[in-house]
Amino acid sequence: MELMLLRPLWLLALLPWLWQGWRRRRQPALLAPAMQAYLLPRQGRRTPWLWLACLPMILALSGPALRQQSQSITMPALDIWLLDLSETMLAQDLPPDRATRVRLQLQDMLAGSEPKQEARPIALILFADDAYLTMPPSRDHRAISLLLPDLRPAIMPQLTPHRGSAPERAVELALAQIPAGQRARLLLITDGLSPAQMEKIAALWPCQDSLLCRASSTARLDILLANGGKAAELPPSGGQGLGSSLGRRLPPPDGAAMAQLATRLGGDLQWLQAGMPRFAPLPMSQVQASAPSRDLGPWLLIPLLPLALLARIGSAWLILLGAGMSLIHPPALQASPAPSTQDRLAWQAYQQGHYLAAARDFQDPVWQGNAWYRAGDYARAAAAYARASSASSATAHYNRGNALVQLGDLKGAEQAYLAAIALEPRHQDALYNLALLRPLPPQSAPSSQRPEPREAPEQSAAPDKPQPPAPPVLLLEQRLRKEAQRRAQLLQEDAPGFKVEESR
Repeated sequence: MELMLLRPLWLLALLPWLWQGWRRRRQPALLAPAMQAYLLPRQGRRTPWLWLACLPMILALSGPALRQQSQSITMPALDIWLLDLSETMLAQDLPPDRATRVRLQLQDMLAGSEPKQEARPIALILFADDAYLTMPPSRDHRAISLLLPDLRPAIMPQLTPHRGSAPERAVELALAQIPAGQRARLLLITDGLSPAQMEKIAALWPCQDSLLCRASSTARLDILLANGGKAAELPPSGGQGLGSSLGRRLPPPDGAAMAQLATRLGGDLQWLQAGMPRFAPLPMSQVQASAPSRDLGPWLLIPLLPLALLARIGSAWLILLGAGMSLIHPPALQASPAPSTQDRLAWQAYQQGHYLAAARDFQDPVWQGNAWYRAGDYARAAAAYARASSASSATAHYNRGNALVQLGDLKGAEQAYLAAIALEPRHQDALYNLALLRPLPPQSAPSSQRPEPREAPEQSAAPDKPQPPAPPVLLLEQRLRKEAQRRAQLLQEDAPGFKVEESR
């Protein structure tokens, strides 16, 4: 504990205060002492109560505070995955295709990191023509594992006839997610980078060749190259138009230049192979956690009341007033019921990430549902929210809709969102999720959502046809499309009458 001043400039007010006290003592009396003792025998020298009351006021305004010493907290580095979902990821030089191999590799990496780095926050960014933050930094690895099996290039919004790749935008978006002072690793999963893209990515790291620059980056870039190392061709598809990039030949990647880029930015380049990629261990971040200071200024204002009364009514009347107030016994206030020990233990377990234990101890059905939801038991979470929704709680209805989406019950989720909106018409989250559900045919395959199917009829009857995406991925696809439309509208508003011609 250390004593500090939040507003030390107020101490300058002590100078006129001291001058006023010196002036009062140096001021000559109007009457001589012998004459004053004869004329005013009962009146002595008056105590300057008002002058004394200014001292605690000045000290209170200076803001004395007690602050604990800052402690250094070791936190795991932020891991941001940048996944390329452009059309070139459909190449089959890595069987069955690059996108599938990447999904399987990321699932293995996620499963292998959980026993040792359970608290490691992971963020997920998808990019094709543009970059989108799909999963903010979170320690809930289960949410990412639910999305990975169904991440395909088909879910990305197509802004141009050729669904290209914009890794530099993904890197710029990832750097914006890193808090100040925290170390991070950017894992770029792509099948290749052009020289122009590598220059743009390198320009995002400040002061690479300068030793005197203070703006040093705390992030490193690792690259996982999903490529066979040779020229490849995109498989043709009968549902594509004349402007489609499927069927064209892809050049081999410049692995040496990409490895040099990763080394310059503090990382490494690994090729996607059968085993796990051997990147350097993630660094730990040392964060200085400063404890909040406790302002003691208001407590110094308490002596102002008796000093003000002394200056106004005198000491005798103040003693009588204090004696009279002591005879009055105020009625005892009824204390509010304290939370039970079981609820305190449940909240402590919830904050520590022990969601199963918290779900068993919580008495509040909403918080019990939150714990079951975090634990991945969406059926019990929906049941808990259903018990709470009987008390006309819009939050319970909204949370029950989210749990039903995870279970695949889109009709039930829509009814839950409608119930939440009926109780709270301006519930923005419920309105947004309901707008995502309305365009979706319930329990439908992704081929029925697009007017132009991307698979040929003979391929749709193959025995190895991919399963329909899970409901979270369907909601993600709709969210990405709405975000792409919003960005396109903003671009049109910023540049009216300017039209960009697409390269063919």
